[in-house]
Amino acid sequence: MYETEEGETLEIRGFLAAAILGARLSVTDEAEVRGIVLDSPEGRDDFFRRYEKEVLADNGGLLHVEVEAFCEAHMMLASDQQLLLRICHNDRLLDLAVGLTVEYMQRLVREQVCEHIYDFVPWTTPFAQWLYSAGHAETRRQELLSIDWMDSAEVFALNEKLSNSQSATTNHSPTFVFEGLSAEQVLCGYWEWLWETAQKEAEMYPDAKVQLAKIKQMILDNETDYDFLKPEMKHFSAEAHNLFRAWMNNWTEFVQAKLQPIAAIPTRKNPQQELFLDTTLPIPPENDYTAVREYIRERCKYDSEFKKYYKIHKTKICDQLTFMFGWAVDYNSLYHSLNRKLKFPPKPHLK
Repeated sequence: MYETEEGETLEIRGFLAAAILGARLSVTDEAEVRGIVLDSPEGRDDFFRRYEKEVLADNGGLLHVEVEAFCEAHMMLASDQQLLLRICHNDRLLDLAVGLTVEYMQRLVREQVCEHIYDFVPWTTPFAQWLYSAGHAETRRQELLSIDWMDSAEVFALNEKLSNSQSATTNHSPTFVFEGLSAEQVLCGYWEWLWETAQKEAEMYPDAKVQLAKIKQMILDNETDYDFLKPEMKHFSAEAHNLFRAWMNNWTEFVQAKLQPIAAIPTRKNPQQELFLDTTLPIPPENDYTAVREYIRERCKYDSEFKKYYKIHKTKICDQLTFMFGWAVDYNSLYHSLNRKLKFPPKPHLK
């Protein structure tokens, strides 16, 4: 509450009132008693948390509640531009109170829309679907992040949108440039989540490496297709349409490079697994064809069925090794290794 020189009582609600009080107390001995420290990030964070705790019963500390209160303050100040200066007593305390208020409102926005778009719109497959959803969310997100809190018109417009649920959910033109993130960071972040998810799914099965090889091919098929979104893309602006296609072209190249062993190897159509791992020999490391050569030679020594299959179906052995090892065995690389002359006989490679 503030009483003007004319005897009029004014009520300032919301965080602005707390900021004015904090600014005025900061130059008194009472600030130390109350533990008010406003000249450090940690001190301001503590001040913000204490405010939210004290107004919890009044539903304070929520974005729409604080925007409404700030909107009222703007209307009050519109009729008297010097009111805040008189309340704060001098320019420096006014700057401190206003700075605290702007920082707190920005803090509320960050809590609402998250630090990064992938926190606001969690990753989902395929990438095209996430990009479509995130692009629409980012438009609204960037609007909130860019608000000038001392511009009464922007605060009034935001208050109107927040109080109108239909307006808040209106579709916006998508924005495919994400605040605070490069395109590479987005692609790498999505890939890390996707690959970790694929590995966890494969590990649920006893033949995890075989399952992972199958999942790799599924990822390649699903992640490079966005035909299902083409009806929605007709509503994009020309700029949004071009950006979306550029994202998908880059993503396709990115995921193909990550899964190149699967994509680049010509295999028979719909091969069936006919050979299986045993408990004698370990799985060779990926792309280690010396280890693959030794695996074949060692297994032929004690596994007659494997030896028979290898001699009869040499053109199909790569498919079977791919099934067993969980990584793509290339025909040319394998037979180049098999035909290489050895200076010394291979040593047994048993567990």
